[in-house]
Amino acid sequence: MTRIAIVDDQDLVREGLSLILGAEPDLEVVCEAANGWEFLQAWDAGAGIDVVLLDLRMPVLDGIATLAELARRPRRPAVLVVTTFDRDTLVVDAVTAGADGYVLKRSSRATLVQAVREVAQGRSVLAPEVTRAVLAKARALPSPNPVQLQAFRLTPREQEILALVGKGLSNQEIAEHLTLSEHTVKTHLTSVLSKTSSRDRTQAAILAIRAGIS
Repeated sequence: MTRIAIVDDQDLVREGLSLILGAEPDLEVVCEAANGWEFLQAWDAGAGIDVVLLDLRMPVLDGIATLAELARRPRRPAVLVVTTFDRDTLVVDAVTAGADGYVLKRSSRATLVQAVREVAQGRSVLAPEVTRAVLAKARALPSPNPVQLQAFRLTPREQEILALVGKGLSNQEIAEHLTLSEHTVKTHLTSVLSKTSSRDRTQAAILAIRAGIS
């Protein structure tokens, strides 16, 4: 049984998500909170939560601040950001802050349920069309703190692959561009993710954009 927390300041959204997820035999909603502070109180009190569905724009403590607070804990649940996205530039910050995935509030019931199950199993939920939009927003936004790649000690080939990831290329496209096998690209990318402490290729792509190489 996957135990879920729903954190959103809109009552109807919380109730709707709870009804959808609670109807699944392997999912259980154990916590509902109107802001990040309420959720963190429940988490710190020992609530058994595997996945938190997190809105970004909330009073008291918003989604980004909640992610930052969770990062200070010795452990944390998987975090699935639920966003309107097309009106929310904060999703770029959420991915950078370590969200495990994101789904749109207009997504289908099946998409939402599958996303919860995916992040509960330790996988990232990064829909290609949303990922492309995230990268476009990341390029359009000024970076307050430009990234210096030297600290990560990437090899020239790893930096080259990181730059192409930042352009939104798939492993197959990178392999064709560099005349490498997909296996070789995957090996280099795994090393890049490890060295840069990126949870997934979208985080790595945003890093490349903020470093000015994509």
